[in-house]
Amino acid sequence: MADYNFAGDIDIEQITIVGQYGEVFNITEMFLECNIYQNIFKHYLECDIVISDAININRNLLSNDQEMIPVGFKGYETLVISYRERTDPSEDARIPLKRHIFGIYEISDRGRDTEGAESYVISGISLEAYQSVSTKISKGYGNGGGNSVANMVRSVIKEYVLSESALTEYNNLGIEKTITIDETSGKDSYVIPNYSIDQTLEFFCKEADSKEHYPYFVFYENSKGYNFRNIPKLIQDGEIDFTYHYYPMNYDQVNTGDDIENDDQYKIISYVTLKENNSIENIKDGMFKSKSIGIDILRKRKLEKVFDYEKEYEHFYTQNGGKYNREIFGDPVINVDYTRFGHDNDSIFKEKQTAKKDILIKNRRTSYHKQIFNNIIEVTIPGDSSKNVGELIDLAFYINNDIEDTKYELDKTISGQYLITKVRQQMSPESLTTILECSKDSAMI
Repeated sequence: MADYNFAGDIDIEQITIVGQYGEVFNITEMFLECNIYQNIFKHYLECDIVISDAININRNLLSNDQEMIPVGFKGYETLVISYRERTDPSEDARIPLKRHIFGIYEISDRGRDTEGAESYVISGISLEAYQSVSTKISKGYGNGGGNSVANMVRSVIKEYVLSESALTEYNNLGIEKTITIDETSGKDSYVIPNYSIDQTLEFFCKEADSKEHYPYFVFYENSKGYNFRNIPKLIQDGEIDFTYHYYPMNYDQVNTGDDIENDDQYKIISYVTLKENNSIENIKDGMFKSKSIGIDILRKRKLEKVFDYEKEYEHFYTQNGGKYNREIFGDPVINVDYTRFGHDNDSIFKEKQTAKKDILIKNRRTSYHKQIFNNIIEVTIPGDSSKNVGELIDLAFYINNDIEDTKYELDKTISGQYLITKVRQQMSPESLTTILECSKDSAMI
């Protein structure tokens, strides 16, 4: 008879350090805590792991495979982690293992635990980050009539990030990494002036336009692979399978009829709000009113356009359909930039210039950012290795008071659909906890 599994129970297949010359150290029985991080605004997965080392791994890492001289951690080692939530071994459908390989880049907080052991933190990042950190790109994209930014990003990923050789190596290790790219609007041409790979990808995120002309592109890695996604499309296409509930201590399931005793997997363990509706910041940064001034050097003129939130917000894809009722008096926030807007329709320039974006797109992006990321909450839930940044999640918080008319009602100020922007998978030898940072628009209708 199989043991009962509790929400958050974990099976760890292996946590292994592999040295530069093939030395293998299984540290599954030595680790105290392991964290794997995703961030929708960062390009790579990261991790840190705390171990209590009684075998002196540092002394057993070699300088080469001939001289056998111990040199300690030098940044050429890799960390292999595979885990999943524990399930009944008799079940046919086991939860798939999550496998990750990280390059170790730092050892910190070393200290003596006992007479025979010391503890320290090992920090790692996806292997692709190593090849991106020192590589520079100096080349043109979109030559000969222009190309979509989506295709430029696809080219950068396949040449510099997740190349065919890297994919083959991952596949040989049983690790699948996918590439997901949202299509962009228009054709452009750019010369990348000795940018790093990360700078190039950030540049394309800011330059990319959507067919609706309300873009907010981000490039990030999640547990599935690499993503160049437009946040409005993530929200538009997002699906929610389950609602996670936070029940206060005074919640009476007898009166409500809710079966909360058997709903452990979808209970919110704890939460903290990190940000709620900073009105002054929104006004200062141009959420409601801003002006774009585009300097057209070739035509020797300037273009001016005013962004008005009241006229634009209906085009924003939001989780809960919220609108901020705010009338702004006085002068708008002013943004100045160079532009070639309209050159593709000009008989003088159209043969040499690709179409350029509306100069209001930067203002729309700024306002949309303020709308979507104005309420940020961190929730802790039982371990769920399937959670990824860029997904939607439904959170329900019940009012925490003893007033009979409201004590079983939802707190609508923080309940609703959220976009997951950070994921932290926190492992101990016995359990897995998932910590999510989520954001939503405020429903101030």
